[in-house]
Amino acid sequence: MPGLAREISVVPSRAPCRSAANARGARAERSGCAILPTGLGVPFRRVSIVESLSLEPWVVATPRLVHRLAARPLGFRRDELRWFDPMRLSSTAFLDRLERLDELTFGPHGLRMPRWAFYDCVELPGALFGYAGSTRRFPEHVRGALPDDGELWPLSMCMATPMVRPDEWLVFSISSLLELEPGTDSVRLGVETLALTLAALGPKRAFGTMQWSSPSLAAHAHFAPLAVRATWVPAHTHAGTCVFAFEPDAGRIEHALHAPLSTAGEGVVVDPEDQLALTAMQGRIEAGEKLSLVGATEATREAKARVRWGRA
Repeated sequence: MPGLAREISVVPSRAPCRSAANARGARAERSGCAILPTGLGVPFRRVSIVESLSLEPWVVATPRLVHRLAARPLGFRRDELRWFDPMRLSSTAFLDRLERLDELTFGPHGLRMPRWAFYDCVELPGALFGYAGSTRRFPEHVRGALPDDGELWPLSMCMATPMVRPDEWLVFSISSLLELEPGTDSVRLGVETLALTLAALGPKRAFGTMQWSSPSLAAHAHFAPLAVRATWVPAHTHAGTCVFAFEPDAGRIEHALHAPLSTAGEGVVVDPEDQLALTAMQGRIEAGEKLSLVGATEATREAKARVRWGRA
């Protein structure tokens, strides 16, 4: 992705990381946070969720991967990206909070990730990105599920694992604690979190997986059209999973961040409970037909996908 991925030099800082108040700086230093340099990136005008809740971007990644990140993802300054190294004990508390986020969002759907999978499948070979802040600024329905301890708590998360080609990444498990209460804010924060992930990694092609009934479907649809590679995968715990791919260039990321989701237009609405329809579509894909996810029925967690046959 032009302008988004370039080699940079990173040296973990001994100085406290930036926070909303100086008093939080010492805690940030103890948390395993380091400072990342910045450079070019997608222009990012702060949108309502990140700004209104005073959220900060964070990344969990090893030093070797951090060196490969974009110099300035979404235009964040060098002191705005919190870095947690999964090979340092000082990162443990924040990684514990990520597991709590996963438990609250994916647990009710039977998709909670085991601790070892967090580490072996994402933290060590890949990366996690998201936005975090003080629980005191979170909505009431979120505060009730978290301790009021004054620490930096992740509000959203996106996981990323490298594919075989060095310029291809699998991005998945987009979640937000705003999902605990239905509304459009969780979709918007999901879009912002996915955009941060893509801008930081700079892949030429991104792959994704999500259940057809996933609360994150509307967030993914902001980046449409998505080339659907599979509609029914019995190899997954939930066979009704969509596998898709797209090229996340700077223009697409910018559009996803600032354009409203198109909830009307051409395309067939996918019923996530219709196994016969999903397996029929899978058969057509395996026979060589092209299917694209072109939008969603609404900009909420209750959205259903709109798909269209033929190239997007």
